[in-house]
Amino acid sequence: MASVLSFIAVVAVCAALWWFAYKLEPHWVSRDGQRVVCYGQALDKHGAPQGRWRELRVSKVKSNTVEVRVRRGSLVVDRYAKGSGISLAGDIVRRRGKRPSYWRVAGQTPDPPRKKVVYLLNTPNDQELPEMLAIRLPANSKAIPMLESVSVNRVDDRVQPSPRNPGTLQSEGQPDRS
Repeated sequence: MASVLSFIAVVAVCAALWWFAYKLEPHWVSRDGQRVVCYGQALDKHGAPQGRWRELRVSKVKSNTVEVRVRRGSLVVDRYAKGSGISLAGDIVRRRGKRPSYWRVAGQTPDPPRKKVVYLLNTPNDQELPEMLAIRLPANSKAIPMLESVSVNRVDDRVQPSPRNPGTLQSEGQPDRS
């Protein structure tokens, strides 16, 4: 009887460890908050996932651009089967080479999973890369201000201070009301 109970206990511990490993996600942020390791998934232009969630390294390059590196290789979309010219039903994301890709932060998704934040990234006209990339972070991550600043800076490039009131911001297309 004791051997059966000990076997059940070992199986229960193994199942608990497997569940914990499945739920645990890699997440690391540098001290200055400019570099982060998180999970990401490629998306097509309609928002359908391409491939699985992968571990990514994301770092701020410019005031409106982030660099994304896959842990092993880079994100590349195969649009056709090898040599046949026939389009695959679901474009497959493959890993090729160790080159980085550069993305612009579009913003947060409206309804992320519980205790998570999901940001959408757009690629600036690279045909080999997926249309969009979703990166998933814990809701209390120190990298969120960096991603917000990159997203806000991209939008604020079009906003100029009003010449009459230097303290207020005004869009270029709207006339000054004063």
